[in-house]
Amino acid sequence: MAARIALAVSVNAPADRITDALSTSEGLASFWTTDSHAEPHTGSVARFGFGGPELQMRIDRLDPGRRIGWTCLNDFPMPPGHWAETTVTWDLTQSGDGAEVLLQHGNWPAPIEQAELAATAYTWALILTALKGYAETGTPQPVFAATPHPEES
Repeated sequence: MAARIALAVSVNAPADRITDALSTSEGLASFWTTDSHAEPHTGSVARFGFGGPELQMRIDRLDPGRRIGWTCLNDFPMPPGHWAETTVTWDLTQSGDGAEVLLQHGNWPAPIEQAELAATAYTWALILTALKGYAETGTPQPVFAATPHPEES
């Protein structure tokens, strides 16, 4: 099995604000993709659109201000794929007026190339940077501006 991706950032915002950004449609649309749909409760499935097929993540854990855990239910709709059954965790640690955010993406299938992991890590770094900016300023800055599916318009 391939190594997990791990990225960390300090965010000058309360951990609860970061939890809201990571668990609601409005929050996710403000830093990841504008076509985001999520309900903030365990067992729900968050959907992320990128102008075509969507990524689906089941919310396995929602511990506000501490940890959000997802399991990917399908492959990422853009190369590189291989996301099905991988896990994403967001660990939040309050630190003064802000929080430390540790993003980990693991449980990768064995036959994945290092270049694919590197490309995914780069994308996560962009997303994590946008999360930081949104949580600190309240100004949406999504990495992907997707067109919703026609039936959702």
